Amino acid sequence: MMYKVLFICKHNAGRSVLAESIATNILPADFSVTSGGSHPTGKVHPVVQKYLDDHQLPIPHIHTHSWEERTQFLPDIVIILCDSLHQETAPQWLAGGVRVNWQVDAFPTDGSDEDMYAHCEKVAQSLERRITKMSDMIIDGLGKDQIRDYLNELREM
Repeated sequence: MMYKVLFICKHNAGRSVLAESIATNILPADFSVTSGGSHPTGKVHPVVQKYLDDHQLPIPHIHTHSWEERTQFLPDIVIILCDSLHQETAPQWLAGGVRVNWQVDAFPTDGSDEDMYAHCEKVAQSLERRITKMSDMIIDGLGKDQIRDYLNELREM
């Protein structure tokens, strides 16, 4: 079975871009991955771009995307990476997928480049642990409730 995963955060400039890149790098071909946001900023955060370059991870896109640009993707799994979207009403086209919230700390709005990079590393490591475990769920016939329960367990990693 092919799992289609959409990572979303408000701006699609940091956390969701990291998640998309890490997932693309780690997950097997049974997963198709993309990202988007409710209010994209236009550009991927420069610290995220540097982190991806430094770790030779794929850069999924150079500008941010609205989740409305992903309407044809029809995800099986929607992973929300910020609290501000957890309570927000999602577009109707997202209603068919399993929806889980992996709260990941937002990038600080101020601080030195070193602090921002350290935060980026922390976020990436947390996402990598969770995404690595996602590949364990490749079992044909898993129901939505089982997938949701499994992914919710990964929230605390």
